[in-house]
Amino acid sequence: MHWANRLQLGASLPYHNSDMLPFSKQYIVGGSNSIRGFRIRQLCPGSYLPTAEDQKYFFIIGGDYKLLFNSEIRIPIFGGLGAALFVDAGNIWTKDTILFGKAGKLKKDFIKDIAVAGGVCLRYDLKILLLRVDLGMPFRKPFFPENERWVFDKINFGNGSWRSQNLILNIAIGYPF
Repeated sequence: MHWANRLQLGASLPYHNSDMLPFSKQYIVGGSNSIRGFRIRQLCPGSYLPTAEDQKYFFIIGGDYKLLFNSEIRIPIFGGLGAALFVDAGNIWTKDTILFGKAGKLKKDFIKDIAVAGGVCLRYDLKILLLRVDLGMPFRKPFFPENERWVFDKINFGNGSWRSQNLILNIAIGYPF
């Protein structure tokens, strides 16, 4: 059994006459190598909730600052087959209010905007590459009202609608970090 952790901190600034970073250079969170209980483009900067238009028109919903922490307990089963339990936490923020308003901007109380997710993973190590299947779910949604962000009390595995919105399956090649 192994315990693996990762901490990522990022800050970026536009240069020369640019007021903002190109979308392709912004930090993103969510998906198979980040906060695995959220789909990519499901988490926006800060506490901003991405709209359907945001998700349709912005290929990348990103930010200028990033904080990400991942922790995994990796359990060998037999041969190259293994499992893991994971917890991921973090978010992104912008330096201004141009795209996502005040909700997306980095503030002194940025810790209130942290998203938390966890789940289980099945992995197969082929020695030259690793195949992973992660099943994650959100534990804390930063875009909910401040006193409703922890969502443990809303877990309902028996509800199909809840499962389709909250159980996120990630299939990936390689370690998440």
